[in-house]
Amino acid sequence: MSVPVPRGRAATGASYRALFAVPGTTRLYLGYLLARMPVGVVGLSLLLLGQETGGTARSGLLVGAFSAALMVATPLLGRALDAFAAGRVLGLSAAVHCGALGLLASCWSVPAPPPALPVAGAVLAGASLPPAGPALRATLPAFVPDELLTTAFTGEAVILEAVYVIGPLLVGGLGTVAGWLPPAAAGVAAAAGVAVMLASGRLATTGRAPGGRALWTLGPLTDGRVRRLLLGALLFLPALAVVEVAVAAVADEQGRPGLLGVIMAGAAAASLAGGLLSGTRRWPGSPPFQAAALAGWFAAAAALGALAPGPWPAGAAVLLGSLVVAPALALLGRIAGAVAPRGRAAETHTWLSTVNNCGQAATLPLAGILAERTGPPGAFLLAAALAGSAGALLANGRHRLAPPPAPRPREAVRT
Repeated sequence: MSVPVPRGRAATGASYRALFAVPGTTRLYLGYLLARMPVGVVGLSLLLLGQETGGTARSGLLVGAFSAALMVATPLLGRALDAFAAGRVLGLSAAVHCGALGLLASCWSVPAPPPALPVAGAVLAGASLPPAGPALRATLPAFVPDELLTTAFTGEAVILEAVYVIGPLLVGGLGTVAGWLPPAAAGVAAAAGVAVMLASGRLATTGRAPGGRALWTLGPLTDGRVRRLLLGALLFLPALAVVEVAVAAVADEQGRPGLLGVIMAGAAAASLAGGLLSGTRRWPGSPPFQAAALAGWFAAAAALGALAPGPWPAGAAVLLGSLVVAPALALLGRIAGAVAPRGRAAETHTWLSTVNNCGQAATLPLAGILAERTGPPGAFLLAAALAGSAGALLANGRHRLAPPPAPRPREAVRT
């Protein structure tokens, strides 16, 4: 069956109302919210499981195992999405992920689980996290009108921010009842979310990767535009985490650890507000120009944080910078879809999260050293330098990274 793409007033105007007027979009985004819930739950659940079964060192081991498996598997799952139908990839990964979370949940009910059991569950959970994000981002240009694409990507970024707010609340609420409930709930949410996304009828095969289905090739990394975008992301995305280190240093300096939670909760709310606002209208300039401007905004806010005379001015600077986080993430996704080689869209999107993880691994230890030796200003200035460099790189390459100006022909979307 073919569903014609809506035209006319329902498909014009960069607003969420027009976006959700496109048939299937509401169900697709609802499923995405559920499918991404493990992202906000599993990490904290592993920390608590480690504390329960072996202390802080075991917590670090479990989270590290999960993160390492996730970093390795994500591009491979993206490549699988480019080669096979989304239903096959999402369905199989969701089934394995539910099994892994069930294994982790069972560790709570065993008085003394074998040390290898939680580690195996963490590795399996990281390697099988359903690639709902790249599946959604790769399919949006197939049925969302061009003038609504930035709004569509912003909606995805806002949902992801909401997951990071809802997830810890679920862990805190369900975990007080029973430790196994948060991972079990995350598994149920992932399975239900994948089912709802597939039921939307919008996730067809994202494309056939040229050159066969070989997993061990460089894929989109051979494209110069993709490498330039990923370099910009490698600089900008870790800056977001570096600011968290700076806030932690502010809280420690004041002897008030509760400040960390207060400021970061406000930052999450500011990011959500910024994403909702940015998606309601069209902004001047191409997506690369807008992304460069937002990176510059974030750099300026981080520099203000370094100059702040006290904890609350520093917190205000963090909130100011957080306003552009969700919009910037949406723009990076929009650019990734525009520069991705034919048949490599899903994998290109996965590399954004991979370079973020790599960048954090490289910059967070440095941020901690700077915060310890120079106080919060050192970490804030590192974040400003990273974001400012990313903005300069994106601005310099904005013409190469910009989507083609010619409108794409509209075709029926296969469901």
